[in-house]
Amino acid sequence: MFDSIRTKLTLWYAGVLAILIIAFAAITYFSVNRILMQETDENLSAMSKNFASAVSSEQTTEDDKLSESAAIAEAIKEFKFQDFQIFTFSNDGKLIAKTSDVNFPANFPDNSYTTFQFNNQTFRVFLTSLKLSEKEYKLLVYRDLAEQSKIKTRLSNIFLIAVPLVLLIAIWLGYFLAKRSLKPVSEMSRQAKSISANNLHSRLLVKNERDEIGSLASVFNDLLERLENSFEQQRRFMADASHELRTPLAIVRGESEVALAKENRPNEDLRESLAIVHDESKRLTKIVEDLFTLSRADAGPFKTNFKQVYLDEILADGIRSLRSLAEKRQISINLSTVETEISGDEQLLRRLFLNLLDNAVKYNRKGGEISVNLANNAVTISDTGFGIAENEQVKIFERFYRTDKSRTRGEESSGAGLGLSISKWIATLHQAELKLVRSDESGSTFSIQFPTKK
Repeated sequence: MFDSIRTKLTLWYAGVLAILIIAFAAITYFSVNRILMQETDENLSAMSKNFASAVSSEQTTEDDKLSESAAIAEAIKEFKFQDFQIFTFSNDGKLIAKTSDVNFPANFPDNSYTTFQFNNQTFRVFLTSLKLSEKEYKLLVYRDLAEQSKIKTRLSNIFLIAVPLVLLIAIWLGYFLAKRSLKPVSEMSRQAKSISANNLHSRLLVKNERDEIGSLASVFNDLLERLENSFEQQRRFMADASHELRTPLAIVRGESEVALAKENRPNEDLRESLAIVHDESKRLTKIVEDLFTLSRADAGPFKTNFKQVYLDEILADGIRSLRSLAEKRQISINLSTVETEISGDEQLLRRLFLNLLDNAVKYNRKGGEISVNLANNAVTISDTGFGIAENEQVKIFERFYRTDKSRTRGEESSGAGLGLSISKWIATLHQAELKLVRSDESGSTFSIQFPTKK
């Protein structure tokens, strides 16, 4: 239960709200207490001033001037209140007059406000001096704090009842709001559970793209689209790989069955069958090597051996390796290079150039030409072949893709459609850009632009 986000949100909301409400209640309680105490002190001070005025009035209004003690006794008769009690003492501590029969304590600091307990009651007392003529007296004004205590008790009882009640209501509302807010997440979870490899085309419902839930659903849909494309690519890869491997395997099996079908076959027939098996096994080896290279590329970071190499030397070695194949088709290769040093993996770069040169030979016209140029860290390879249809040019770097003109298997064009994919990957590893610059009826031109030194 406590692992639920809805429960956690509710508890966090209730906890924060509880802290705020308790803090508000405490501040309110102490503020009210302080206000009541200030009001009591002001009343005590006002009462002492009024009493002093009353004593002075008693002395001046009588025909026979009263003594100080008599004036105090006469004035105190008018100051009998339920909440206030007045006591007057002489400087030597002798009681002069009081409004209550209770003997309240009189030992308090001068000009001070003091709270004390007496007979299970709480009082607030103010002690000040009372000057009459040439004599000085002590005036104590008491006030019973029972009414203030009742007010504070009522306030605390209200808080004790209201705070838990408000928290319970807040928890219920918080849980309801959290449930309602997270309902789209629950719906997304239910929809996501129904999506598998068989229905990756399904997408989550996005009700509002502008809020956080809608944004999350959009991100999840983008992820599903990438997964769908990846699964589709894997399916095509497996289907094409199976197709490419099936044909040479069928040829090998067929030739071996023919060779073993009859005894005492002529040596020429056996050598011809073995030559076919040998050619198809070479093609199988090439396909398997290409598949292994691509699987290593898909597996993640590829371990490379980068060092300083010369592109002109690697190009020259690649042309020497393919010269015999070009001569069989009477194709001439023209090389124009300048010394170019870069940081790269020599074996991978050799594979890149051999793939492009091999395609330029295989898909060229008989008696055609190949031009190889290296300048400004850019390699261009042009042929005089039949070109690639415009609607197929964007697909030539896809795995197992071959143009219609090259789909017929023969001695001259027997590729599996992996060479350009591998070349593109190698170029990317070297931060280079491999692209088809031109392709029409007069031939095709590929270029590889390597990064220049800064």
